[in-house]
Amino acid sequence: MRLYKSEVIVLRDYDLGEQDKIVVFYSRRYGKIKVVAKGARRIKSRFAAQVQPPSYDSVVIHKATRGGLHTLSECKINYPFIGIRKNLLRFAYSCYLAELIDKCLEEEQPNSHLFELLVKTLYCLEKIPKQKLSLLMRSFEIKLLKILGYGLYLSRCINCGKEKGKIQSLFVSIKSGGLLCDDCQEEDKNRLEVSKKTVLLMNYLLHTSLKKTVQQNCDKAIEVELEAILKRYLSYQLSREMITSRFVCTSEKLELKHPII
Repeated sequence: MRLYKSEVIVLRDYDLGEQDKIVVFYSRRYGKIKVVAKGARRIKSRFAAQVQPPSYDSVVIHKATRGGLHTLSECKINYPFIGIRKNLLRFAYSCYLAELIDKCLEEEQPNSHLFELLVKTLYCLEKIPKQKLSLLMRSFEIKLLKILGYGLYLSRCINCGKEKGKIQSLFVSIKSGGLLCDDCQEEDKNRLEVSKKTVLLMNYLLHTSLKKTVQQNCDKAIEVELEAILKRYLSYQLSREMITSRFVCTSEKLELKHPII
């Protein structure tokens, strides 16, 4: 075996036997990796606190040979995101981010831009007002899709090339991944009508930093429309629904009944 080091975000963990855990990290240098954390289920384990999601850690890992599981050798917490862990809604959103990364990526495919996006999103998730959380998620989704090569084409009709400004009614093709004009939408059964304001918001989120994004005020109706489009598009690309979406929905309902700043 050989050692390698990296900064990581803890995505999730699950039990292995009576004392150990398997931990899924997203790492800056090596992409998504699974490791065995020996004794992590024991209360006094040196790894018990370090491998709790969504920690930002520095790790040393023994790389396995012949397809075996890697083993966690050292782990140091850089930032624990306590503010996320203490708030159910923020924690639910962090679980959603982790599931997106986990479902969208194969193991050991590094992408430094995506790692930076995830870290910055988690920092924002911990600090920003709760009213901005949904917009932060939409910004992450749009940027994630662009980084992975599945970004929505928003300049022209993806079918005939008609400029966006010359199209009276806009539609989004879930299958083709872009805008459709009035004429072309009739041949696409898997499309959604979209307002021009929502298209403008998508462009804004794509090209604007997270910090600036969460400082903006946005019409709730536009946010709701954008969420529906991105949910449908992500489900199509992943060929599955996001399990943590239900957790987020439940947490939002609880937040309405028992609001926390």
